[in-house]
Amino acid sequence: METKERVGAKLPVKTSEEQSIPKHRFDCINLCLKETKELLRERTVEIELLKDKVAQLDKELLDSKVETVLAIKGAKNVIAVKALINFEALYENGGLSALEEQIAALKKSQSYLFEQREDAVYILVPVKGGDSLNKAIANYVKKNGG
Repeated sequence: METKERVGAKLPVKTSEEQSIPKHRFDCINLCLKETKELLRERTVEIELLKDKVAQLDKELLDSKVETVLAIKGAKNVIAVKALINFEALYENGGLSALEEQIAALKKSQSYLFEQREDAVYILVPVKGGDSLNKAIANYVKKNGG
């Protein structure tokens, strides 16, 4: 068997006739592989849990934004009006435009749920580090005056 210098040490190199590796080396590699697979499984589970948490936080964020818009629009009872909002349409259609359509329809069909005011001024303060929906809400309030 011949030797070659590798990373400062002389290691035996097998020729093509001797294609086997020592058992202790095989066991070491096999153990490392098992540990790596277990770590991968753990990380995969963690990723799934984090994805679920992000989805839950996104729903809570949308929920609070809907409540804010309903309060700005003059809902007398935000919880009651929110129960009439189709959240599936909000998820599919991107949020604010679908919400505006639903609120307009509710104002026409069930106007008693909303205060009849025209001179009230509200200021929306976006959340620090907010996303595009915060910006869209703020722009809408600036444009339409609430």
